[in-house]
Amino acid sequence: MKIHFIGIGGMGLSALALWSQSMGYEVTGSDLSDGPMIKVLKDEGIKIKIGKNEILDHPDLVVVSSAIPKDEMIAFSKNGIKIVERMDFIISNIHPLIGVSGTDGKSSTTLMSEWIALKNGLDTSMICGAIPLGFSNGTFRAGQGGIVLEVDESDPKIENISSQVAILTNLRYDHLDRYKDDPDEQLRIIKRFLNNAKYTVTPADFDFNSSMKFGKGGDIEYEKIDSNFKLQRFLVKYNGKRSTVSLPIAGIHQICNATAAIAGGLILGFSLEDCSNALSDYPGLRRRLEILYGGKSSVVDDYAHTPDEVRGALESVRPYFKNIVAIFEPHRYTRYARYEKEFSNVLSIADQVYVTDIFGAFEDERNVGPKDLVSDINLKGKVAHSVRIENVVDELSKAPQADLYLFMGAGNITYKAHEFAEVVRNW
Repeated sequence: MKIHFIGIGGMGLSALALWSQSMGYEVTGSDLSDGPMIKVLKDEGIKIKIGKNEILDHPDLVVVSSAIPKDEMIAFSKNGIKIVERMDFIISNIHPLIGVSGTDGKSSTTLMSEWIALKNGLDTSMICGAIPLGFSNGTFRAGQGGIVLEVDESDPKIENISSQVAILTNLRYDHLDRYKDDPDEQLRIIKRFLNNAKYTVTPADFDFNSSMKFGKGGDIEYEKIDSNFKLQRFLVKYNGKRSTVSLPIAGIHQICNATAAIAGGLILGFSLEDCSNALSDYPGLRRRLEILYGGKSSVVDDYAHTPDEVRGALESVRPYFKNIVAIFEPHRYTRYARYEKEFSNVLSIADQVYVTDIFGAFEDERNVGPKDLVSDINLKGKVAHSVRIENVVDELSKAPQADLYLFMGAGNITYKAHEFAEVVRNW
């Protein structure tokens, strides 16, 4: 069977393409632009056309990302080609051993779940929404013992995914473009996703009859012991037993993610101690407090783009650096408009803040911008600036040096983080 992927360079479709190839299908792809995942795919022998959304070699099936315009999909289907969207392809072909969803922490919890399984002798495959450090195939790993799948909670079709174990990291009102007419629909869809699973793991305060709840008051709880910027130790407590976890990444939010992953491991039959020990050499993900340069001035890149994620990133580094500069690229006009006050509160954890123009992520441009956010941060007694993203490296280079530069956002800010890291390296 031949499968062609349109938009193959994206995180989601690139992993599905590699999974399809591992299952013996003949895979091709196309994308409008080149990118880091294109090289990974080509190195695996996948034929890819760059520059236009083009179908190659008369495939039996075409899989498209949600970013592909509907009129292009209709044009392809008129030519007699069977077209399916990414989530429909997942539902039809993948039945996860572990499915991880939630507003925040999905990718970290997915990789932690995969790591626990591997360290306990279960050779699982994995499809993750971020790139693990040290993995050769980007967001995908091929194995033989079931699959650990990150499940995108923004897509209503996730209610049709059937997991052996479904893990929910958390849930907040988000993806306003999809759920603006009925915000409660996202909650209903998540509960249907959980109901489709044989076993479920949810936060202790989430209203659902779960197999296991994690966090304060849950079936499995955690208690932080000590930490530094590169390592934190905490206790996990379950069913009268205790075990110490040494997790090589900072942040209380990562402790929450690890506890959820350990709960999933317990359901699969691993011991508390074996789950805890497995995370001692957890490799981490790109853009999750990723240290691009560590020295007198450090540069760190993080994917944080919701208020809780921004708070988590800043609180993770606050105890260890005296002078912190946060560089934040807002992601989506709808999210920025709804959470501007929350963003001003959490960004004020930093000593100085640069806010770039908004990354729209396929939303139509709106008459909103970072000026109100900058004003609110300044009113809180912190120094904040509005800056075009193309000018941010120059502006930072001219300013007094700081102990830490934390770049945050889900759009193009990561490229500026890498560019600025090279500047700092030469100071």
